[in-house]
Amino acid sequence: MEMINGTKAENKIIRRLFHKSEISWGVSDFSKAIGPMIDLVFVSQFIGVDGVTVLGFMSPLIMFFELLGSAVANGARNKVSSMIGAGKLNIANRVFSDSLIMGGGLSVIMSVLAFIFCSGLAFILGAREPAIAEMTKQYITGYLIGFPFYTLTRILTPFLQIEGQYKRVNTTSVMTTVIDIAADAAVVFVLHGGMFEIGLATSLGYIIPFFVSASYYAGRKNTSVFKLKLKGFSPKLCLEIFGLGAPMGVTKGSNAIAGLVINNLLTTFNMPYLVAAHGVFSQITVFVRAAWYAPADTLMAFAGVFVGEEDRDAIKLSYKISLVHSLIMTTLLTVLLYFNCDAVVTLFLKSDNPEALKLASQCIRISCLSLPFHTIVYNFNNYLMGIKRLRFACIYSFLIECGNLIPITLLMLRFIGYQGAWISKIANMIGLSLIAIIYVLRNKEADNFSDKMLLMPRDFGTTPENEIAVIASSAQEIEELSKIAVSFAMEHGADRKRAMNYGLITEELSLFLAEHGFKDGKEHHINMRLVAKDGDLIVRMRDDCKPLNLKDYYQTLIETPEIEDDEITLAIIFKKAKDIKYTATFGANNLIIRV
Repeated sequence: MEMINGTKAENKIIRRLFHKSEISWGVSDFSKAIGPMIDLVFVSQFIGVDGVTVLGFMSPLIMFFELLGSAVANGARNKVSSMIGAGKLNIANRVFSDSLIMGGGLSVIMSVLAFIFCSGLAFILGAREPAIAEMTKQYITGYLIGFPFYTLTRILTPFLQIEGQYKRVNTTSVMTTVIDIAADAAVVFVLHGGMFEIGLATSLGYIIPFFVSASYYAGRKNTSVFKLKLKGFSPKLCLEIFGLGAPMGVTKGSNAIAGLVINNLLTTFNMPYLVAAHGVFSQITVFVRAAWYAPADTLMAFAGVFVGEEDRDAIKLSYKISLVHSLIMTTLLTVLLYFNCDAVVTLFLKSDNPEALKLASQCIRISCLSLPFHTIVYNFNNYLMGIKRLRFACIYSFLIECGNLIPITLLMLRFIGYQGAWISKIANMIGLSLIAIIYVLRNKEADNFSDKMLLMPRDFGTTPENEIAVIASSAQEIEELSKIAVSFAMEHGADRKRAMNYGLITEELSLFLAEHGFKDGKEHHINMRLVAKDGDLIVRMRDDCKPLNLKDYYQTLIETPEIEDDEITLAIIFKKAKDIKYTATFGANNLIIRV
């Protein structure tokens, strides 16, 4: 048994859960990016540079389309994580239902409107030359067919991850990639199609995986935490979800505006390959963004839950893991792109014009130097969303993609020329990193930088003297917990009877969970935190064993005709406890018991 006043006792479980969630988000982000990237490869090789230009024009519109799914998904995740942390499962289920109804309905409306005004969209995107405008309209039409399914899959993903369904999320993500590759290959080799068919191939990569994701809820109605309920739809809750997801919506919307503005600015130089060069790097960025999005998205989800649990150490550990992982990955990407930009260009831009290849290579070599700064910027921004500092998160999101980038780009283009568009990406990220650091330093609720980064009030959570953390990996290691709990309770003012009840609950709960959780022969850990706060004695337990809802399990036992040992053990726990809350998050069991 390991007993530590600090974060080390949580490390194994939180790190394992963080890694699983991070990989799942990474695979999901990669699958969303691989479609446009595969389109770029096939279009470049078999349709030509005009097709690549179309994809460059389409990049802002696709980003705008992603706005809806991202805003609803992130708003729902922020709302449901705090409800899960507080044990309010009914509200969490309403969030699930309303976010799907709202996201599905709005995405269908957006698709219909985009189809009706397709010609105007192509013109606004900058596709003015007749042949390219027609190709742009064709791609938009094909892409719109799958857009609602993309939105719904995006919304479903965080709910599946909260339930620990990482394999399903990863499976659907891989399916998206495989289907898109197969469909694109069929378009160019069998159908000899054009931009409409390429867009339709991407749509197929959205439609089929959606049904695989949704089948989990269709097939597991009795065990799933979330169930779709049309009755009770709440417009007020939908507005709250949108509000919580507003920063991500601002990010996507600002990105679309910035891409549109920069593309139009580049066309003023009368250099035909500038937009194509910029489009190549934009697509590469979408392709590799999982390097900073996956850790940052995981941080946002974990921060929301741990804020609900008032677990300062767990938040700090999650933030640290996210920063380290994203910094390593963005640095590696920078090195790879910088020294292999020519090879990347020949892969994604088929052209006999050496000027086009030179411009694209130059764009990649300069712009990739901005990638390591994404570590600070996106972790900070997503953390703001996770702890619900929404006002500044919206401001910062706007600055990332538009408010800071466009003015810098305008200045750079004026004084440096077209290369200023590439250099401005670096200047933008450096400036945003400084803003984040200054914002943290202005926090007066903590003395050292690591605590300032949490942006929490001084009285958030517990102090080390009011908490003991214990981690165990076998039943034998937790047999001494009763003595530890009794001593802890009496040190914090409990009378002997209350202290003995606290120790009894701690011991019986630990032995019960160890007996049921360690049977599969795999390595597992049970983390228990003994907490004294506001006059309450609290047992907070997290384990990475098989899912087990203590309340549901106890209800099943008392309905059986014969008395089982399990029933006696749980009866003691339920009788002595003042309150018991159970949640299952990210594949872990979580219990909060007040004595």
